[in-house]
Amino acid sequence: VSRVLVAGSELWFLTTESIFRKHRITSSQTKFDYVVSALPQATAAMVRGILHSPPDDQPYEKLREELIRRTTESEPRRLQQLLTSEELGDRKPTEFLRRIEQLLGDKATIDTAILSELFLQRLPAPVRMILSATTTDSIATLARMADQILDVGGSSISALEQSTSAPPPTSKI
Repeated sequence: VSRVLVAGSELWFLTTESIFRKHRITSSQTKFDYVVSALPQATAAMVRGILHSPPDDQPYEKLREELIRRTTESEPRRLQQLLTSEELGDRKPTEFLRRIEQLLGDKATIDTAILSELFLQRLPAPVRMILSATTTDSIATLARMADQILDVGGSSISALEQSTSAPPPTSKI
């Protein structure tokens, strides 16, 4: 079992549980012991109480729940980040969409139309204009199409985006 990644503990547990299944490890106590042995000191300090006094009933499940709770940002915080600070940047649109989905998490519910709008608003204006002519409702398809548009038109789209967002020149009197 690899070291626990603090920021990605939920994903880490998914991969670790796959290892447990592969090796037919079913005992909650055995899983608990493997996870404890993989905890970096800083992460172990977060769950010190459980490590000192492991619960008799389902120790692994309780440790897992506590680690995820302590290392995962709250849903309101993730939504705030999505709405205020998450931008496309240097990522491909498909990578950006995965990041949006990661911030939303498994439990967050959001209307598909709202998700599409959030995604599209972060794309360069020329890409949005091209995508507006499509008839697909699939956000994954839109993201793949945006990847292709940026692959084909990369620097010219960036130049067009900068020229359309630059303030108009002022004339001298």
